[in-house]
Formats: sequence, structure tokens, C-alpha cells
Amino acid sequence: MKATSFRFVPWRGSRGLLAGVACGVVGVLAIAGCGTDGGEKPSAAGVSAYAAAAGSVPYGPMTGATGPAGDGAPPIAAAPLAGVPQSMGSRPVFALADHPLFAQHSGVGRGECKLPAWHDDAESARALYQRAIGCLDDSWGSTLRSVGLPFHTPRLAAPAKAVAADTACAGELRRAPAALYCAADETIVMPFDALRSRTAGSSRGAQLAMLTREYGHHVQALIGIMRAYTDKRTAVGWDSAAGQEQSRRMDLQAWCFAGMFLGTNYGRGDLDQQTWDEASRRSGVAGDSPGDPRLHGIDRSVLNWFTWGSEKGDTWECNTWYSAAATVE
Repeated sequence: MKATSFRFVPWRGSRGLLAGVACGVVGVLAIAGCGTDGGEKPSAAGVSAYAAAAGSVPYGPMTGATGPAGDGAPPIAAAPLAGVPQSMGSRPVFALADHPLFAQHSGVGRGECKLPAWHDDAESARALYQRAIGCLDDSWGSTLRSVGLPFHTPRLAAPAKAVAADTACAGELRRAPAALYCAADETIVMPFDALRSRTAGSSRGAQLAMLTREYGHHVQALIGIMRAYTDKRTAVGWDSAAGQEQSRRMDLQAWCFAGMFLGTNYGRGDLDQQTWDEASRRSGVAGDSPGDPRLHGIDRSVLNWFTWGSEKGDTWECNTWYSAAATVE
């Protein structure tokens, strides 16, 4: 069984209806808000990068690798985005395809990410995760604050054994040890014993692939996407085929966000070619195992979205909610 990414238990509250999508007060352990998924979709000009001819190619990752974006990625948006509430300070926006973060081309911050040397033990892993989260905070924090969305750092739980994790999702970890994002206490959980078989031999890259994906879920939780996803998946049937498709869109977006960070900061500090290659290889085997529920996407889809995020470095391009179903298999 592959590692599960994020854990939550929905609860029901007052419910309204916006643009034909149920949204209301549904908690994701600690997430609150109301979502809408019925706004204007990206313009035809905005999706031209995906189309070889008008209407002939579905919105989503294209084949043909160009390499990590590096300094070719878009800059951070310079002003608050349309649709982001400004009157009461930074607040999340509970939306999916029409979330303001996907309304324009915006990159993540660039920086010299210096990481400790990798040694194959729990203490070294914890030190790597802590330093990498600092780099991710600098990168994503500048992006979200600049456009008027909320930001704060996640907690980290990186125990030697999953059963020792200090998190509200400890019960889930005892049932199925894995890397995950626990929304109840905004904790990225990276248990060394659960990850060891998946990251063996890594000099850093495979570890960073797993960490940056979980950090992607933290971004989704902060800005309102995770709450809107929970509402929509609940509305279509949590375990239905449509509900599982929503789960794949959620997880594949986190992989696209992971690629954005690693691709934009490629060549800076310790994020070198070897590290990116290792992360890419890890993403290529991170999909659902045969026979498991289809919650994360097949290996090809995971690799496609990770690579797409790395090549484009653009939040616009990570809109899995608007992408054709064929791109989120």
C-alpha cells in the first residue's frame, strides 16, 4: 500500500448551495469554512499553452519535458488577487477551480536553500525536514502574503517510529503508518520507519519529494482549498467514483505545488540536479497501488503533475480542479 497523504474526518453543519455545488460548514479535523466551485473558468487564452489546436487537447499536463523552470518561472504576484477578501485581513477563500490563486500567473519565492548533509537515520531526516520547511516557508509565505492570502508555518512531527508521532492524527498513524498532513493540528508527519522503504538510498531528493507534497497540502489547507474539497467530495459521495476523483485532484495538486517549489528553486543552494532527479524518480512511483482505492492517481499522473509544476513554476498551471478527467487518472 502506498503512503497516504492527508487525513481528516468530515463533520456536518449548516449547508447552503452555491453554483450547484454543495458547500457548508464541514470540518477537516481543524479546518473551517464554506466553498464554492462555480466561478468563471480560465479564459481560452489562458489555456492555450495546453492546446496544440483549439479544443483538441484537454486542460492539464502536456508531455515533452523542458526541465525545471528555475529563473524562467513567473514572479510572485505583486498585489492582492481579485476575489481575496481584504477588509478583514488575510482570510482563506473556499473555492476550487475558481480559487483566486489560479486566476493569474504567479510563482513562488526564490532563495538559496541550504540543507544539511543526508545520513540514513531518524535524526538526520528530522534535521533535513526542519531546514527544508524553513525554505518552503520563505518561498510559499512570500507568495501567499503578497496576494492577500493567509500564511503560517506548519508543525512538524518526525519521529523515529510512527506510533510515537505527536499529532492529533496519531490514531490513524497506528492503523496505517505513513507520511501525511494532519489538518487538525496543521502538522506534517514524516515517520522515519514508515518512509524508510520508500526513500532508501536517497541523498535528499526522495525525502524532499515526500515532504514538499505534504507541504502542498498545508498550502491547500491555509488558503481554503482543502475545506472546499471536503465540501464537494461530501456532496458527490465520499467513497463514490466522483468522490475518489476529487481526492485525486487534491493530491495531484499537492504534487504540482511540490514541483513548483523544487523547479523554481532548482540550481539554488543545495537543490541541485541530483536532488531534483531523485525527487522526480520518487514522484514517478508514488501513485496508487493496484487494488487500492483510487485516491492519489496512477504513477504516470503523479509524475506528470510534479513535472508540470516543476517546468512551469506557476500556480495557474496547477489548477487540477479545472483539468480534464484524463489528466487525473
